[in-house]
Amino acid sequence: MYKIFINDKPFILTNTPISNVAYKGCIRVEYDPLKTAQYLKDIDSMKHKGFVLVTDDLDFAFNDLASHMVNLEAAGGLVFNEHQELLMIKRLGKWDLPKGKLDGDESPEQAAIREVEEECNIKDLSVLKQLPSTYHVYKMKNFRFLKTTYWFKMQTHSKQHLKPQVEEQITEVAWKKWNDLAIDSLDTYDSIADLLNEVKLIEIQNN
Repeated sequence: MYKIFINDKPFILTNTPISNVAYKGCIRVEYDPLKTAQYLKDIDSMKHKGFVLVTDDLDFAFNDLASHMVNLEAAGGLVFNEHQELLMIKRLGKWDLPKGKLDGDESPEQAAIREVEEECNIKDLSVLKQLPSTYHVYKMKNFRFLKTTYWFKMQTHSKQHLKPQVEEQITEVAWKKWNDLAIDSLDTYDSIADLLNEVKLIEIQNN
């Protein structure tokens, strides 16, 4: 399954039934490559709450969708300290996770570490494992961009003073108690909330 967020509305590609009530308002259609551009126009114009596209070939459908946009790659981290607190940033008034675009020949893991260090003023990061990627679409100067963000679970024992990277429009950096984090009421983006919920679910399944 691919979950792509366009204007915070889900555009889901799936080959299995979806029972999540969060997507009950989405229009369900059989994937048709001749209609991809129209689907994107419809979700841009807010005619629908989102789309669930059913297809037998997920990768083909995703690549078809990506071909209608400029593709970008980014990476970021879910960083935890020894107190099981999650490192979060506030950017443009919403809670977010540190992330940024890949630079040159960087690997996603290298970019994720660099972005966390730069945006939060923190060191001593170690990567534990890779997490599910997120997909987000936005428009700029009449071009539509599809950003794929690779996420990594990290840990740190750093005692450095946290400092927001203000030139990236970050106004706050804070540790949030992971077990007490009310994701569904958190003022964040739907793609970030979806990622946090997915990580919580992975933890439950692994325990």
